[in-house]
Amino acid sequence: MFIFSYWFSRLVAADPGRKRFKTASKATISVITAVVIILIVLKAAGSSQITAAILSGVIGLMGILVVNDETTQAKKVTTGLVALSSAASLGIGSFLSRYGQAENIFLVLLVFLSFYLQKFGIRYFSLSMVAFMSFYFASILHVTFSQLPWLLAGVIVGACCAFIYNFVIFKDRPANVLRSSMKSFHIQVNLVLDLIIELIQKKQIEPAQIKQYNRNIKKLAEYARVASEELGNTDPHDIWPGVTAEQMRLYVFDTVMLLQTYSPAIRKLSELKAFNYFDIQQLLLKLVESIREAEVLNENPTHSLTDAAQHLQELRQKLSELEPQDKRYKDWLYLIRRIETISNHVIDEAYELQQAIVKQEKQPQKEAEEQEDEEDNDEEKGLKPSTKKSIQAVITAVATLIFGSFLSPSHQYWALLAGYLVLLGTETIGSTFVKAVQRSVGTLLGAAVGFVVASFVSPGILEITLLFTCVFMAFYFFPITYSFMSFWITMMLAFMYDMLLGGISESLLLARVLDTLVGVGIGLAVSALVFPKKTRDKITDTSVEYVAALKEFVHTYLHRFTKQYAFANLADKGMELEKKLKQLHVDSDPIIKGFVGRSRLQQFLTVFTAINYYAKHLVASSTRNEAFYKEAEFHGVVKEVEEKVASNFTQLEKALRGERGTYVYTLEDVRQKIEQSLDYFDTSVQSRNLQHLQLLHNIYYVWKINQSVVHLAKELGAEEISSED
Repeated sequence: MFIFSYWFSRLVAADPGRKRFKTASKATISVITAVVIILIVLKAAGSSQITAAILSGVIGLMGILVVNDETTQAKKVTTGLVALSSAASLGIGSFLSRYGQAENIFLVLLVFLSFYLQKFGIRYFSLSMVAFMSFYFASILHVTFSQLPWLLAGVIVGACCAFIYNFVIFKDRPANVLRSSMKSFHIQVNLVLDLIIELIQKKQIEPAQIKQYNRNIKKLAEYARVASEELGNTDPHDIWPGVTAEQMRLYVFDTVMLLQTYSPAIRKLSELKAFNYFDIQQLLLKLVESIREAEVLNENPTHSLTDAAQHLQELRQKLSELEPQDKRYKDWLYLIRRIETISNHVIDEAYELQQAIVKQEKQPQKEAEEQEDEEDNDEEKGLKPSTKKSIQAVITAVATLIFGSFLSPSHQYWALLAGYLVLLGTETIGSTFVKAVQRSVGTLLGAAVGFVVASFVSPGILEITLLFTCVFMAFYFFPITYSFMSFWITMMLAFMYDMLLGGISESLLLARVLDTLVGVGIGLAVSALVFPKKTRDKITDTSVEYVAALKEFVHTYLHRFTKQYAFANLADKGMELEKKLKQLHVDSDPIIKGFVGRSRLQQFLTVFTAINYYAKHLVASSTRNEAFYKEAEFHGVVKEVEEKVASNFTQLEKALRGERGTYVYTLEDVRQKIEQSLDYFDTSVQSRNLQHLQLLHNIYYVWKINQSVVHLAKELGAEEISSED
């Protein structure tokens, strides 16, 4: 029963905000509606121009998928322009079809524009993409000038369907998306808490349980990122009156931190036999269970948070009874205190949210520190990336047209489409290679399965249903993996060919697979030979961006200790670091999945992941609001730490770029000086000692971050020096 409940909850939470489902549903219904309308009109007019129905479906699909402007109004304008772009492309294409190679020249021009115009904005890319695909399908189906009126009617119907489903029936409702995202987040939180309860109850934790826990934590981090992004689009006050975006982000961040803290702490507690002390085990169980039962965003709050606070107080009382010097406790007592600290943050944040909802009073948002726009002084010399990519695309288009005309004279554009798509959205040789493999595998499997299924299904309602199911599945799984999309698209084409041609042959599907392999092979070769962007260069760029963001993050954190009333929205900055770390993993994926040099890269990624973990602990610091130290002595200490750490970040950036003569400060002497200057026994300076202890606590993870930075820099050839040098 637990397994069924677990997987059911995973299924419900798998699509945060139901974005994938909504997009795939809109696209599928738009295609169906556009095709059905045109077919009805064609039948009433006694025409058999089924090409118009196909093109109408294509425009109905692309009007949903390629319109990605920032505002709703801009999206509406682009949707209207989509019809104009498609109509113009069809008109020019039908005119040029009678002039031999002029048709191919125009197609190559569209390929160039779809890549080159990206630098001017997403709208220009969308319009070029629609023009290319319209011309592509018209060329495949051998459209003549006499068919143009029906095709234009199909374009208008397709664009109208896309508009209606995008902005009328399924119009964006950011509030619903945020509510759904938070629901998915809480479902995943409860799944992880269930696993934590299981770990606490186990006498011996199995490796399989740890792997399952880590997988769920990764999912939770992803859902947290989605929720955080939605908070940038929607004011939570519109859904939960009284709640601010800052409160919600901090709550989300603290919850993820809590669950990330639990796993290693509980594992270590289990190894040290801490759960042999029945009271500790039971108090932790009660604490976790009460947190799991809390309905934080419920307008009618339950007593679970009150229970959680009570159990937390009981845990504190128990900890106060245990002497840290007692050898029975000293090895694991600090772990319980760590759990207690971060649990306190989560309960406090949850309680604030509940109180805000109950009172329904809009809290004033704190204004973030104004940041001056920095000019990019490191612009790449020579050709811009968009220009390089467009040149790659043109060379690929010409080469695939030449090879395609020899391989499949009747379908010479198949290879072109494969080469075009494999270059789309890829920046490096490695990412192009991964996408090429994914497309090849997806196409091969889709062709095989599609051929088998189509041979058993007669043309009719069932095959049409399967065709539209393939459309939905392709775009539902597209954000997850490109292989799945290629698989379902190829299956869809198999059904389409079967209906249009009255049957599908092995030679036709074989030609489809062969053209795909040739197209992705040419695209990959061009990516590697013409203006190549090495995967390691991209990793370096992303690493430098991460270190720069981390430098600003630590500066903001330490700045609060020397400047009174300094505002620091560390939760937002922490989420931004999380995104950059994820991008670093994505950029590293081609090498990690390969063999050459992955071991060293994996070590570097491990260190960056550890740094990110330490940075999140700074967000979870017990000093949240007023952290200003009045003692001038502390100002000097913090300032010295801040300057030396900032220098280390700068030196690491240089080392990552391959510069020589870099150096880093260990800061061990500074740390030792700070820690040894505390006088526990002088009661006359008790207040100062308290501030001193707070300082030690607040900069503990700064030391950890600096140690990791020093380690990375030394691995890259930097010299380690003392802070006094």
